[in-house]
Amino acid sequence: MDAGPVVGGDGVQEATQGNPVQGNGAAGRLNWTAAMSGFILRRFTELVGEGVKTDKGFKDVHLNKVARDLSEFITQEITGSQVYNHLRKWRARWVKICRLKELSGALWVEDLCMISLSAEHYAGHVKVHICLFSQKASL
Repeated sequence: MDAGPVVGGDGVQEATQGNPVQGNGAAGRLNWTAAMSGFILRRFTELVGEGVKTDKGFKDVHLNKVARDLSEFITQEITGSQVYNHLRKWRARWVKICRLKELSGALWVEDLCMISLSAEHYAGHVKVHICLFSQKASL
């Protein structure tokens, strides 16, 4: 059942829908909203605060618990593997942020909660990454 468009955390319109079953019996693609992401991130933060060891990642029991809590919150069936995959996406984002913070000349702007680079550092960073991208595309 389609509830109409919803603006996600990154400003992109997403359609919130039930988790329809595909022809092969697998669950359909889940569209994550900002509220859903915030919910699971808060739950994992609470688990870490309770002393759950995360040096090797979260165990299936924790992923399934967060999935059950989210299912109750949004009244839609969510699996532990969906939560795991979404957590991987957030980890990839965090790794990118950490790499940007480590760049020479990178500054943290507290008022705006953002990483800032001088014009020349930014131009150099973009130039390097565009060259790398075009090299990979030509392969």
